[in-house]
Amino acid sequence: ADKAAQTGNQADIAAASAAQAAQAAAQTAFDTKSADAAKAQAAATDADTSAAREAASLARKSNGTATEGTSEIPETDPFPDNAEHSSNVTVVGHVRGPVGTDRSCPAFNPTKCPGFSSLNFVHFENLGYDVMVANGTGGLGVWSLKDPAHPKWISQVTLDDIKAVIPDPDSLTQFWEGENMTVDSARKLVFMSRDSGRKSQIIVDLNDPWHPRVIGFNPNWQGHTSTCLDDCRFLWSVGGIQRGATVNNVAPVSITDMRDALHPFVYSQTFSSDVHRLGARFGSTHSVDVDFNGVAWVSGSGGVRGYWTEGLHKDPATGQDRYATPYDPIAYAGGPIAGDFSSAFMHNSYHFPTAVGNQPPGDVMLVTNENNDTNCATAGRFLIASLAGTYDADGPTSANTKMTQLGVFSVDGNPGQFHGTVGTTTVGDCSAHWFTVKGNIVALANYEQGTRFVDVSDPTHPVQVGWYRVPARDATDTQPAIISSDTSAAYWHGKYVYSSDYQRGIDILELDQSADRGKILPKACWNSCADTQVVDPDSTSATGGAGGTVAATMSLTLGSAGSFGPFTPGLAKDYSAGMTATVLSTAGDGALSVADPSGTATGHLVNGAYSLPSAVQAKASSPTGTGGAFADIGGAASPTSLLTYSGPVSNDPVAVTFQQHIGSTDPLRTGSYSKTLTFTLSTTNP
Repeated sequence: ADKAAQTGNQADIAAASAAQAAQAAAQTAFDTKSADAAKAQAAATDADTSAAREAASLARKSNGTATEGTSEIPETDPFPDNAEHSSNVTVVGHVRGPVGTDRSCPAFNPTKCPGFSSLNFVHFENLGYDVMVANGTGGLGVWSLKDPAHPKWISQVTLDDIKAVIPDPDSLTQFWEGENMTVDSARKLVFMSRDSGRKSQIIVDLNDPWHPRVIGFNPNWQGHTSTCLDDCRFLWSVGGIQRGATVNNVAPVSITDMRDALHPFVYSQTFSSDVHRLGARFGSTHSVDVDFNGVAWVSGSGGVRGYWTEGLHKDPATGQDRYATPYDPIAYAGGPIAGDFSSAFMHNSYHFPTAVGNQPPGDVMLVTNENNDTNCATAGRFLIASLAGTYDADGPTSANTKMTQLGVFSVDGNPGQFHGTVGTTTVGDCSAHWFTVKGNIVALANYEQGTRFVDVSDPTHPVQVGWYRVPARDATDTQPAIISSDTSAAYWHGKYVYSSDYQRGIDILELDQSADRGKILPKACWNSCADTQVVDPDSTSATGGAGGTVAATMSLTLGSAGSFGPFTPGLAKDYSAGMTATVLSTAGDGALSVADPSGTATGHLVNGAYSLPSAVQAKASSPTGTGGAFADIGGAASPTSLLTYSGPVSNDPVAVTFQQHIGSTDPLRTGSYSKTLTFTLSTTNP
């Protein structure tokens, strides 16, 4: 009996243990499912938030006002008729704009402080021309470029306007830090970086450039310069780090989600830009310049480093392919420049997408080294380097990997070099600063040495081919004083160069175009090459006349019919098929539609007496037309709209996509399903 009882007890213990194990396993499974559910919920919430921000971004897209304002603010600055320049440079215009009410600017001469550190351009489709904006000590100036050679000052955002939206208005006595002002032409937004006081971006709505509005203040970790990424959905901001931020002493980049411009989201952690690759990374960052391929180049203490911010690429840190994003970039190439510049401060950069001289396509980097000095032999210089051997996908990633120096340009010994004294102070700062590129000609700002034009068609031997500088002149009874050059940046825009000056305003220059300038790229890039930035190609104009007539024409050419391939019975699936078409129309508008003229199972594929339960759907896209989402194909009395056109088009390539849903219980009859459809191109404005 005792033995039987003992056996029974062991069985009870085993059963209890099994029950306990089952309960533990069930709890673990429940915890796992709960965690998975929480992750899924978080992902869904993130997706909803992202979709809302994207919708907010798209909702703000605008062609700008269609009504020209009548206001114009008189310019009081004298034209620089004492300018010195090479014979192939013409001074075509000068504007000064806002100078502010408080001229205290500790970094510069207080009597000369009001000026501009940077400018940019916003395109207005409805007006048919661009507007120029300039960032300076007086706030933001806005000019119409209806006549690009003679900008008209039409409005401004004053320091008082900015003070009204920031939490520390008393600390704002000047506004020169935003050296690389970025704009969003798609949403007509201007972002002004602020470096003093609370680092931030000031967001300005420019949909009506005659009435700009400050719509936001975006506190950030950094505020010296900001750059648009991913068509201004995101901003990278750089400079000295805001006190209290944790960056482990590396050169940092701050990231802002700007899709909802009224509610920017600043990431809590900065991105540590390893401009020294894996070596010493102490110091600050200064500029982000996005190239034609979407690579963001970060310049700063010790070097220039490029990062993929979009697309699928190999991550050198893991060796695995993954998608890059502005908040999780992938290292690409770059580093210090070998030689005397391995530890120098790199100011900004430009990545050539084409071959330059005997250098392979994509290998050439242009970089400025800022080192303010009146000795032009030792001041900061303009550098040309090769990326060969620094690509993370196929090269080493050690701290010793450096770009190879190809060439160096300095104003030292070149025509137009200037030295002088004011009292006991030596003047004539020679350092290279902001530049832009058109073809093989660089427009380079050199502080008190003015604007220099440099031919880089031979990367190993850059050559000055033009120059411009304004010397100081004392005031007289008949001629007001003209302040000397202190050039911050030089911007190609069309056939002109707009030079922004810390002390003088903006000069509009034209370089003789007769010389061979090499390949002119689709646009001159700085700050960002995205479509939301506006820099147009070279153009020329002349007076002439010609005439002709256009006959009313509407043509629709269809390619081969689309095929879904074999349908699989019992499998729920959406099948896709495609076909092409070509549209040509001289009408004022147009619409492409599709219809099923059959009275049998209208809109459905048929196989003899059988038809599919779900209607066939269609949509279309083209470079010129505006399309929509998939929609069921209607009958002749209610055709389905595929594309609309707002004007004439020539040989517009159209991609038509069909979609057919098959349910798991849909009965399928042996044989072929099909339907003949009618495509119609029509207009209400022949």
